[in-house]
Amino acid sequence: MKLSKKTVWVPVCLFVISFPALSEDQASFRLLGFSGDGDYAAWEMGGVQDGSGFRWIELEVLDTESSLRVDGLTRVWDEYVDELPDSADIASADEEIREMCRKYGVQSDGFESPLVYHPLTDLSVCSDSVVFCLESYSPNYNSGEITLTLSTLPADMDQDYPDWFPPPATPVLHIRESGEKHLFFNEDVLPEQHSMNFAYSIAAVYHNPRVNNTLLVVLHSRKPGFEGPDGRFRVVSGCI
Repeated sequence: MKLSKKTVWVPVCLFVISFPALSEDQASFRLLGFSGDGDYAAWEMGGVQDGSGFRWIELEVLDTESSLRVDGLTRVWDEYVDELPDSADIASADEEIREMCRKYGVQSDGFESPLVYHPLTDLSVCSDSVVFCLESYSPNYNSGEITLTLSTLPADMDQDYPDWFPPPATPVLHIRESGEKHLFFNEDVLPEQHSMNFAYSIAAVYHNPRVNNTLLVVLHSRKPGFEGPDGRFRVVSGCI
């Protein structure tokens, strides 16, 4: 894969400075954008660690063909929640994120608003099945109904996995369009960074603006934490 030479910087999501302290750690999410050729997507999550109270941020660059992490970084500020990270530390992390986005040609222009958005604050939604369309031309005319469904399969348990949490799982996604159903995403080998995730739900769906009929799906996930389950995100990609 060739990296795009055109780079347009996206706003860095150092949003962790406004997070409240919680007994469990629930991250927030932001999609930064796609590369010019659509081969890569970059996204962030961050929050306040349970136990330590330290603020943290994580960037991931995803290969949209394989749904695998190709690069990323994690930063933890060792000040407590009532103390903001040092401005020099924030500036340093900001520049590292800028450089990584430049490296993969990630741009903020052109990627669309989410087709589906289910924040954890919305308690009314069904989190394992969503129905949407790619485009709406008028109130009564759209591009056609698409259904995305989520299920999970048991995953191999790491020897360090705490036995008082539900066993780990791996997500499986199917998509249905025009009456035809096919596999959108599954995996033969669970990536190490997701090996302790035990629950998933659908958080958002984006259209990859650079690659026809390709979607980016954001999943809420849960994993064992210091004082209970911690909320994280996982992003996968696939074709309609």
